Amino acid sequence: MPDISGYHQWIVFAHIVGVFIFLLAHGVSAGVLLRLRAERDPAVVRTLLDLSSRTFGVMGLGFLIWFFGGILAGFSGNYWTAEGHRWIWASLAVAIVVTGLMTPTAAFYLNRVRTAVGIDTKTREVDRNMVVDAEALDAAIRSGRPMLVAAIGLAGVAILAWLMMFKPF
Repeated sequence: MPDISGYHQWIVFAHIVGVFIFLLAHGVSAGVLLRLRAERDPAVVRTLLDLSSRTFGVMGLGFLIWFFGGILAGFSGNYWTAEGHRWIWASLAVAIVVTGLMTPTAAFYLNRVRTAVGIDTKTREVDRNMVVDAEALDAAIRSGRPMLVAAIGLAGVAILAWLMMFKPF
């Protein structure tokens, strides 16, 4: 690999911008998860779910910049192999675990709600002829654990920030 250490500050800058892009877009989905708890109007639920779906592209872009920018920053800062820099490995593990926990937990929940209001979970097309069963919608909405998802995400961000800022080990 070529020497990229001279670009380290720029790589870290891109990494942090990626985090902000990801969190900004992800915040919309988090807001939708929390708002769904109190919503039972099928049209409003569909609108909220559509709003959440529309952030996926920006969220994915932010994630890629954040994730690969962090890995690249590890190389430009010589953290992967340098002694006493195990914090970067811990950061990578935390990012993978948090993503692995949050993504399916939120996706399975949102897909249950989508199905209850007649949204195809693959195409995101709405079945306008479907009569929404209010009890099924209520059960789908109550089946989620948005506070658990939010807590996992917040804990993950806090741990990652701590590891990156303080480099404790």
